[in-house]
Amino acid sequence: MSQPSSPWRKLIFTTLGAVVVLGVGIWIANARGAFGGHERETWPEVTQAAQHAQGTVIVTVEPVGFRPVQRTVEAVGTLWGYEEVALGAKVDGRVLRIRHDVSDRVKPGELLLEIDPTDATLAMHQAERTLAVELAKLGLTEPPQGDVDVTQLPLVMQAKARLENHQSRLERAQRLSSTRSISAEELSDRNTELRASQAEYDSQVLVARTSVATAMLKNEELKTAQQRLADTRVLAPTPTVSLPDAEETIEFAISDREVSEGTYVRAGSEVFKLVIDQTLKLKVAVPERYSADVRTGQGAEVYTAAFTQPFAGTVSRVNPRVDPTTRTFEVEIRVPNSKHQLKPGSFAKASILTRVDAEAPTVPLESLVTFAGITKLFLNENGKSHEVQVTLGVQSTTWVEIASPALPRDAQVVTSGQSALANGSAITIRKNSATQRAEADTAASATAGTRK
Repeated sequence: MSQPSSPWRKLIFTTLGAVVVLGVGIWIANARGAFGGHERETWPEVTQAAQHAQGTVIVTVEPVGFRPVQRTVEAVGTLWGYEEVALGAKVDGRVLRIRHDVSDRVKPGELLLEIDPTDATLAMHQAERTLAVELAKLGLTEPPQGDVDVTQLPLVMQAKARLENHQSRLERAQRLSSTRSISAEELSDRNTELRASQAEYDSQVLVARTSVATAMLKNEELKTAQQRLADTRVLAPTPTVSLPDAEETIEFAISDREVSEGTYVRAGSEVFKLVIDQTLKLKVAVPERYSADVRTGQGAEVYTAAFTQPFAGTVSRVNPRVDPTTRTFEVEIRVPNSKHQLKPGSFAKASILTRVDAEAPTVPLESLVTFAGITKLFLNENGKSHEVQVTLGVQSTTWVEIASPALPRDAQVVTSGQSALANGSAITIRKNSATQRAEADTAASATAGTRK
């Protein structure tokens, strides 16, 4: 029998050697898996599967906390100036000069705009001349004031003197008539003179009263002309209101200018819009279900898109009427704005601080499980998980209030491992790092006390 050639022999031996080496490697790997399994890395999914196989899940728990919680009513609205004024021209004329523009701040009584005063000046001079004529008729230099005794006016006094003279002449004629020293004709003439003097006196009194009334009318026309001249100067108004939160005097901010120099304006035409923005009013619509909670004097936090921090406010007015269309009532919140950071017309959100609940149940945020729109948590009940669907309330960055259902005071909520839990699952509690640190600190304190 012939022997295989040398090349084939080498190939057969090489293949056998490779098979032997591979088998030895597989045996060694299995041996390490059997006796040194602690050296193999295990993924968390494998651990969880093992836990399910054993029927228990390792979790961490924390007790339900009870803390004071501020109750609020949320609403949105628009910021308004404490007072907003639309100034209009009171006289016709052409705008001569504009003293201030948009964003300027002006004090009450400060000049904003001038209208050409030429026509108003001429009308005032004409009224002065007309009044002077009437005063000259009465023999006066100043316009009469109040109730005037017309009997003291020169024309009336002159008529009165003639009346008294004719009265004396008649009396003398009557005495002479008794002694037949005067004829009956002369006595009749004296009576006629007296009656004429009386009529003249009465007429002068009526004329004087008419002249006094006319003089008063002309004086009022003069005042009207003077006012029209003054109205050619448009001034910032002087408000009668006071700012409750501002120590400084009231000032206006110009929010709009409607005219330019050279514009012809009519009486009543709007020329400026002014706003008091040292204090603002936030008007919000609150649902009627909160009508028993919101009252004047309550604090509020006002938020705007321009600032991250809230501004403090106070509820100043609550409308007693509910709008039947929207089923809301209007609440006005006063917001101090001495630094002029907030702008009238801005959109704002308000949180009205209504009351404080002293003990509200809260749990850590990580204890919540949300799936398909349902929020739930798991409680530890004698080593088993108990699933509870919850409604959330006030929330912070670390905790959230459980509005319903009511949780027992000694309840423990699961804070980790919830993904492997179902209702009634057996659980093993693992101490979290916070609990371990607390126990370590307690033990250290106790040791230190023993050494002392």
